[in-house]
Amino acid sequence: MNPRDFMDLAWELLGGMKQAEWRSAVSRAYYAAFHVARGLLRQAGFAAPLAENAHAYVWLRLSNSGHPDVQIAGAKLSLLRSGRNLADYELQRTLNQATATDQVRMASDIIQLLTLVEGDPVIRTRITDAMKLYERDVLRVVTWYP
Repeated sequence: MNPRDFMDLAWELLGGMKQAEWRSAVSRAYYAAFHVARGLLRQAGFAAPLAENAHAYVWLRLSNSGHPDVQIAGAKLSLLRSGRNLADYELQRTLNQATATDQVRMASDIIQLLTLVEGDPVIRTRITDAMKLYERDVLRVVTWYP
């Protein structure tokens, strides 16, 4: 499945009139961006973990990619995860359509940027090298394999 299909669904859900639709839009948008980012890391040779640990794994590597735009995308992905957690778990808090729209736009922006990075071998190599150094020197855990 193409994770970008989740974005199409998120945009559709935003047009709804119920909070449940807006919450679902936020959730689908987050997962679209997350899976695109995870795919980029896998394409670069990183063995992203499954389940719960994958979320921080992905945004931390983007945030330590050495490329300013990709670093911002990593920070935004972390913010989107917080928004997704609110949408999925904090049902006592109101989530309005405007907030949901902001979240979906942010996810769309992340996907656009990462799609450009994916198609540029020079940038992809640059961020891969920076993330490898981050793993080796900071995390002291190497998940990159040639």
